[in-house]
Amino acid sequence: MDTAMKIKPGFKFVDGDLDIIRIVHELRLATIDHVAMLTGRSYKRTAARLAKLEEEAYLKCVTKRPHRHVYGIGKEGVQLLIHHGYATRELNERRLRDHELKDLGIKHALFITDIHAKLIAFTRASPFVLSRWVEGSTLWDRVTMSDNVTLPIRPDALFAITWPDGKGRANFFLEADRGSMAHSRMREKVSAYTHYFQKQLHVKKYPGMKTFRVATITETRGRANSLTEEFRTILSASWLAAYPTIAFEELSLERLMPEILVAQSA
Repeated sequence: MDTAMKIKPGFKFVDGDLDIIRIVHELRLATIDHVAMLTGRSYKRTAARLAKLEEEAYLKCVTKRPHRHVYGIGKEGVQLLIHHGYATRELNERRLRDHELKDLGIKHALFITDIHAKLIAFTRASPFVLSRWVEGSTLWDRVTMSDNVTLPIRPDALFAITWPDGKGRANFFLEADRGSMAHSRMREKVSAYTHYFQKQLHVKKYPGMKTFRVATITETRGRANSLTEEFRTILSASWLAAYPTIAFEELSLERLMPEILVAQSA
């Protein structure tokens, strides 16, 4: 640990503390399970250390029992990340509003975290790289349809997976689906994305991003199957390949990018 930064009296950093804080920051919100999976620690050991880091304000607990403990970055953690170059001073200046999330908002945010953590684990164990992950209102855009109706583009995240040696990159808009949205609204979302691509509005907003896919990850297999059938009624087979709908339990790099299987069998 760098002694150039003042550590709170009576508190001692141990190996892996900075990694825990970095993981929570990267995921935005994290449970004990998320941190245990990504650090390789036991659940019990992880829970004890997270509690200690919360006590010292390096982390903050957004929810407690009877809900799962959900952690975000605390004020001391913000300073630590800035000091070590893992965050800019904007993190210090920006008000962290995780504590303002309501119950449904936290559940949705945690599903996004589930997906993010799983992709981090997958890419760590492969030659592929999760080279980009962005959440928030900076992703918001809009598109005007053929009937002059304007629809929002509001993905839950934008992420990119880079092939080994940087030989290619697949860009994805994430739709984290918890089954609460009507099929009609999901059809509207798909139509908005297709028009967004046809008008090349993504190129203007994201220079260098020539193409994208829209990954809808659902909480259940039944929901994934029903949305897949729904999308088949509005998309051709070639377009469907760019709109994978995958149950969380079946999420894999190969399901996101079937071309991996083609390359492996060649």
